[in-house]
Amino acid sequence: MQDELAFLEELNQFEVSRFLLKNKGLNGYWISYLILYGRQKDKSELTSLEKWFLYDAPVIKATQQRFRIFQEQLIKYINKETKVASIPCGTMDDLLSLNIPHDHYVHFCGIDLDKNSLELAEKNSKKYAYPHVSFHQRNAWNLGASQKFDLITSNGLNIYEPDDQKVVQLYQEFYKVLKSKGILIASFLTPPPNLSKDSLWKNYNKADVIKQKAIFGDIIQTKWQVFRTESQKRVQLEKTGFKVLDVIYETKHMFPTIIAQKRD
Repeated sequence: MQDELAFLEELNQFEVSRFLLKNKGLNGYWISYLILYGRQKDKSELTSLEKWFLYDAPVIKATQQRFRIFQEQLIKYINKETKVASIPCGTMDDLLSLNIPHDHYVHFCGIDLDKNSLELAEKNSKKYAYPHVSFHQRNAWNLGASQKFDLITSNGLNIYEPDDQKVVQLYQEFYKVLKSKGILIASFLTPPPNLSKDSLWKNYNKADVIKQKAIFGDIIQTKWQVFRTESQKRVQLEKTGFKVLDVIYETKHMFPTIIAQKRD
């Protein structure tokens, strides 16, 4: 209890944790901060707990690795005229910072329900000077998009949704707007050791995992704590009609990337 009170006092000392305390989750701006921009700051400017967030929190380290895996996989499936949708797009750093060859006409479409994220993504597209990009404010479960995509990248939605059927409905919506043989690159959180004896988590510091549970679980009570196994994700995608091509685990086996293809 004493530790939790000390953590709570520290959590009120920096912006990203204050946002988490208020919203129980992260928006596109703060996800990008934890993955990219926070680590660009001078460490002397950070509180000890914010430094732990950025450099030691197991789930954040896994998220940072997941970001790099997404980029490595994205570039494999992009060709000269690929149409890529990011749902939800957040600030869209994963796409906009890709090294796209100059002779490629690759169109990026950012779709998000959060107006602020769309504004930040549009601003980001100008920073990167990427010309072939559009943005749309839509609910991921009701895209209603007339255009079709070669590739959809999606991170973050399923880890907030505990209802398996709603996750299947989300994948059905993605399936509808993908072209034949289109690719979906998504991710999921695997169960931690305290929830499953078959947990795949590895290469972590036990003290950091205990601290993570105290901060994100007990104090902040984040909404992203929806865990699923690889077999559960395969069932959800295959029920929709996707064929799972690959599952790529980062070093801690907490936040794997799953790649699936539309069958028809």
